[in-house]
Amino acid sequence: MTERTEPTSGDGLVQMAYLHPHQVSHSWHESVMRLVMHDQLHDGRLIGTGGPFMISTASGALVESRNLVMARWLDETPHEWLWFIDTDMGFAPDTVDRLLAAADPVDRPVVGALCFAARETHYDGMGGRRLMAVPTLYNPAQDPDGNVGFATRWHYPDDTVIRVAGTGAACLLVHRSAAEKMRAEHGDTWFDRVRYGDGRLVSEDLSFCWRLSRQQTPLHVHTGVKTTHHKQMWLSAADYLPPPAPEDTGRGQ
Repeated sequence: MTERTEPTSGDGLVQMAYLHPHQVSHSWHESVMRLVMHDQLHDGRLIGTGGPFMISTASGALVESRNLVMARWLDETPHEWLWFIDTDMGFAPDTVDRLLAAADPVDRPVVGALCFAARETHYDGMGGRRLMAVPTLYNPAQDPDGNVGFATRWHYPDDTVIRVAGTGAACLLVHRSAAEKMRAEHGDTWFDRVRYGDGRLVSEDLSFCWRLSRQQTPLHVHTGVKTTHHKQMWLSAADYLPPPAPEDTGRGQ
């Protein structure tokens, strides 16, 4: 039996970090306020850090910004955990507590919440697109040419901590030991984009997951820690589900 080796314990605090384009969703703002109040009344794991890392960034600078967060966390703080939260997410006040309860520095050092992305399926004939919700849960996969990558995991158990090959960084808790191990093996390139075998670039968050797998660091998602994702969509008759019709009383009009 392999002996369990505990990483150097940290201070138990959680460094919150988010990237922003100078605007945030109201659902995110309200969620943060409720989470801070919850944290004040309980263990103070977030407010004990002195405040979040707030990184101004554009969509084309996600790699650099996420790497900056990781470097600042490791170099400027002693805090044990990092919590990435995107500014278009909604979440419950006890989200961090529940992620921490599911996490473990050795067995589950990286744990994400259940998040969904919006995928365009087809043109709607009226200038818009039809959208569908897609869980950001990924299994390892191979295409017919043998290229290794990620495939969406469409089915999952509810309220369960499951191991996955990949997930997004929209609501992600990371233990210090996992980040330090990746730095030792890859340098400060936690989120640098890697390529599939056919040359296509992998997203920055799945590139992070790929590096986790290379260093044999397990990655999990807690499907009971749910979130919302604020996205634009086109509504039409195809989305309309009318309420039940009133009962026919038999009276004339």
